[in-house]
Amino acid sequence: MVYLKYLEQIWLNNISLFGPKRVEEKIMRKTKRVSPELTRRSFLAATAGAVAAGSLAGCASGNTVGEEGESVSLAGTAPQVAEEVYFSSCMGNCSGWGCPINVTVREGKAANLTRPDMKLPDGSPSPYQRICLKGYTNIERMYADTRLQYPLKRKGERGAGEWERISWDEAIAEITDTWKNLQGDFGPGAVGFLAGSGNVDSTVKTYADRLIACMGATVLHNCYDNTGVYCQYNHGALGATTTGGHNEYRDIVNAENIFVWGSNPSESFIVDYHFISEACEAGAKLVVIDPIFTTTAAKADLYVSIRPGTDGLLAAGIAQIAIRDGKIDVEHMRTKTVAPFLVKEDGFYLRLSDLGRAEAGSDQDRIMVYDGVQLAPFDEVEEPVLEGSFELEGFKVRPAYQILVDRFSAWTLDQISQYTDIPLDVIEEVASIYLSGRSMVLLGFGQDHYANGQTFYDGVFALADITGQECKHGAGSTCVDLTGAVAQGVQSTAGMNLDGAVAGPTVYVNHLPQLVEEGSIGEFDTAPRSMYIYYCNPLANMPDRQRWLSMLDKMDLVVVSDMVMSETAEYADIVLPVAFPFEKSDLTFRQTGFVKLIDQAVETPFEVKSDFDVITLLGRAMGFEQYFTQTLEDFLSSCVDNEVAQEAGVTWDKLQSEHAVWSHPEEPSVIGLNAPILTATGRLEFYHEGIKPMMDVGQEWDMLKESCWFWEPPLEAWHENPLFERYPLTFISERCKYKTHTIFNNVPALLEIDPEPFVKMSPSDAASRDINTGDIVRLYNDRGHVVLKAVVSNGCRKGVLVIDHGWEERNFIEGHYGDLSSIASWPRFEQDNWFDCLCEMEKVQ
Repeated sequence: MVYLKYLEQIWLNNISLFGPKRVEEKIMRKTKRVSPELTRRSFLAATAGAVAAGSLAGCASGNTVGEEGESVSLAGTAPQVAEEVYFSSCMGNCSGWGCPINVTVREGKAANLTRPDMKLPDGSPSPYQRICLKGYTNIERMYADTRLQYPLKRKGERGAGEWERISWDEAIAEITDTWKNLQGDFGPGAVGFLAGSGNVDSTVKTYADRLIACMGATVLHNCYDNTGVYCQYNHGALGATTTGGHNEYRDIVNAENIFVWGSNPSESFIVDYHFISEACEAGAKLVVIDPIFTTTAAKADLYVSIRPGTDGLLAAGIAQIAIRDGKIDVEHMRTKTVAPFLVKEDGFYLRLSDLGRAEAGSDQDRIMVYDGVQLAPFDEVEEPVLEGSFELEGFKVRPAYQILVDRFSAWTLDQISQYTDIPLDVIEEVASIYLSGRSMVLLGFGQDHYANGQTFYDGVFALADITGQECKHGAGSTCVDLTGAVAQGVQSTAGMNLDGAVAGPTVYVNHLPQLVEEGSIGEFDTAPRSMYIYYCNPLANMPDRQRWLSMLDKMDLVVVSDMVMSETAEYADIVLPVAFPFEKSDLTFRQTGFVKLIDQAVETPFEVKSDFDVITLLGRAMGFEQYFTQTLEDFLSSCVDNEVAQEAGVTWDKLQSEHAVWSHPEEPSVIGLNAPILTATGRLEFYHEGIKPMMDVGQEWDMLKESCWFWEPPLEAWHENPLFERYPLTFISERCKYKTHTIFNNVPALLEIDPEPFVKMSPSDAASRDINTGDIVRLYNDRGHVVLKAVVSNGCRKGVLVIDHGWEERNFIEGHYGDLSSIASWPRFEQDNWFDCLCEMEKVQ
């Protein structure tokens, strides 16, 4: 109790605009006196789950929780006090998305975090209930000195840090008056809303959709991970309800070979990495393919270093070896994929309507295949032809599989070895392992961050299609961030029953700077003049940061709602303080298989409001009072009032009593086995008929090329690019265990372990520039620069520089790593291509 009151006192008595100064230093000094026998290591373990003072006050048992639920005895440090335990969730955008957490509250303050004991329907412990070291620091994050306390209005230049306190009434009035004027002068699209992945699995987050729809405002769509996500969905998981990708995480343990390709799950997949460990303990081989030697690579049976941007070629090489060695699965291709479908010269499938035998677009207008004698609808032939070119009934056609083989055959294995910088015998070894048994590819978003990223995803999925390494347990692909167990029954009602609402345009934000600068682009003729930014920190996470800054300067009004003074908030006109996850109720349902009702554990502090209340205030002030009459409980309960929820046994009453209700198949979901293939054809699609770009802005478009796998180099980060002579280094970032984007950037315990950014480089790149570990270096190109410390690492590939992801402007000595990257995208995808970036490096001191 003494230490809890001490925490409260220093928090309340050291008020600035954003909170107390250096609170963490005072707390650390105070709590170190509690138990002299604690070592520094055990102290950090004990405090990893909470603000030091709050945690050390202890639970009723006299214990606190350290790493992975381990109890650290602190008996006798404080009198026993009354406590309450609330069911809640960590809401980070990592592989867990919504890891369940019990919050212990004493005297109105969150004081401890523990792991709930959640069970599957058969009574066994849920595999989706672990908490990582970041999750255990959420109390410290919630009580950090960077918490916003009341609405703020900019006084000086954007980014100058000069603010004045205003009331909520003043903030809401200024925002909505400006929005009304802008929409009256320029149209509904003059106001744009940008949401990100903060509190990623929040149902309350969707409530803003009601305001957006009522206003007809522009939806500003993020561009991160789009290549990886949409390639997965377009191949076979589009609209899948039970998992976001092909194989649910639980299926990893059934694999005989695991390929970690484009991710570092031991750092970015912490709570679910045990699935990989369990598979390896059962005898699975682990192969890691990555440009850098990661902590996951240290656990691998085989590590393969690959030239950045060439992963799609390696997939093609494995496919060629499978074809050469007769390891393709003909039956799987014929029954599960589009392989036998006949494709015309215009890139579209041959259908009955082309032959005058059905109405175009009707249910009877089926795709044709060839049985070697005659044409027939695909569902009437048992053994359709897969290879060859034919002229049939006046149409020149090829089976889709023949198109794929022709694309693969454009590259010899020697060329693939040369471009990937992988010896031919290693490529053969990788192929041999992949083809030796049930193989699971654990995909990440590493390749997604190059403009040519689709060449990897399309290649891996095509490889699985022709070899049959999918649609079965232990074989296929799973993606960090996507393929946990998606619980059934939660359907947001935010956009329902809005009479007269007209949807506004959707603009992918990589085009936003150009749209704002030029006033129109492609079919979009209204540029947003005001932005409402929520659940995201774009200035710290978007590429080409300098263009973003220039674009924000042209805005009439930038509003940021956040829990902390983020880098983006520093450049806003008005900043609104919103609640921490433990300070509000919510519903979550992704990744864990449970629909979870999150309790509000503590009251919102100071003048902080929940996101739900903020959107309600804005909606009413905009004149839409009739659509903003619900209470939070009304809204959340309506989201489980549907047929799917009823069939899954999810009701509001049950959630209130049990908090977490399992509503997912007991068997791990696998697309094509026990979960439907939800593509347009009903088949796994390595060929995409009539494919279109995500956003048409008048770019050059080659539909025939984009319809099937091909390989071209990245737009910038390529050694044959003339720019390489000036900027011979490729800059990439990696995930580390201490951060999830920037949302844990204000946690003193984590900052003590990982206090500042640094750039890792190979010994040869360091030696050629006379750089040693600890030196200050400058990375630069034509777009910008960043200054930070150097670390020489044998794990870095020559020509590749690596900085941990998740830092903000205040963390760098000078500049920003986001200033190096480019906003350019491939024509097919609207994608943040952070790694498609060349630069040079020099020693500063």
